[in-house]
Amino acid sequence: MAKYDLIWLASYPKSGNTWLRCFFSALFYEEKIDLNNLAFDEVFANQAMFSSLVKKDMADFNEYQLAIERRKVLDFYLKTKPSPYLLKIHDNYTLSAYDDLPIFHTNRPTAAIYIVRNPFDLTISFSRYLGISIDEIIERYVCKTGATIFMNNRFPRQIGTWQEHLMSWKEQTKIPVIFVRYEDLKMYPYQNFKKILSFLSLDFTEDKIREAIKKSDFNTLKQMESSSGFRERLLADVPFFHSGEIDKGAKELNYTQKQKIKDQNQEAMEMFDYL
Repeated sequence: MAKYDLIWLASYPKSGNTWLRCFFSALFYEEKIDLNNLAFDEVFANQAMFSSLVKKDMADFNEYQLAIERRKVLDFYLKTKPSPYLLKIHDNYTLSAYDDLPIFHTNRPTAAIYIVRNPFDLTISFSRYLGISIDEIIERYVCKTGATIFMNNRFPRQIGTWQEHLMSWKEQTKIPVIFVRYEDLKMYPYQNFKKILSFLSLDFTEDKIREAIKKSDFNTLKQMESSSGFRERLLADVPFFHSGEIDKGAKELNYTQKQKIKDQNQEAMEMFDYL
């Protein structure tokens, strides 16, 4: 019997969340990864799915009712899935104004994996993904207090600065969380995926873990996207899986850009050895 029914895959955008979804898809289902039918999606933010399930106009809900209904939809969705089940999330860890529980609260045993990525590298990747300038990414997201993402068919997701997001998950005490650096996963995948599985009390053989790592290798995913596309790609001419390179931001960001990011996120960058 699984220790946790729900495992959040939490991260700031463009931190490696989709890579982990691919790894767990390969590990749990032992099949070739299908990028266009990838498990463990960002269900809590899926406004289109919410509307189709509740069969009401969004305008019919006040703020309190919407908060309650989103939790109900999440719980209903989880009842249809095997345990444990993982879900991607980019929201800050935020408590509801109505009951002091997480906005995405369920009564199910819950844990989280938080993927941390160097904000310099993340900024480069986020800029490519949204198709806006690096300076805009820094001003609108990475260094903006209370930053919120607005996208079609998604509920608004408050992510804050890179540091605000990370610390919101680190300082909470309601859900056990393991923090794993993207860079460590890239350099030592087996050791770090094994550490994650141990934290979750999930037992897989070394062969199965290594096979899942091989199936979800970045270059393999990049080739898959090149041949069959990826429905989560935002811009038609910009690949989702680009380089995944470590320390690219240190080379490509200018002094002013790096200084802005450091000034706004210094505490967490030092905590996770990025400074």
